[in-house]
Amino acid sequence: MALAYDQLKTELSLCTGTRKAGQQCNGTVYLCGECGARGCKQNQGTCTGQAFDVLDRCLTCGAHAMQPAG
Repeated sequence: MALAYDQLKTELSLCTGTRKAGQQCNGTVYLCGECGARGCKQNQGTCTGQAFDVLDRCLTCGAHAMQPAG
């Protein structure tokens, strides 16, 4: 029996943001070690809960200090 996506990531915080198509994001949530911004890592503008771009840069302060939110 295959595990559901949410079960595979139970130890990680999951993004509750919404993607462009209206589905819940469920991406891993990260924390910025510089400014404390919290959110997922996505292509620019693809999730309402996005805090980092695909190069791990914080969209709030521009730092490369992405850490797992736990």
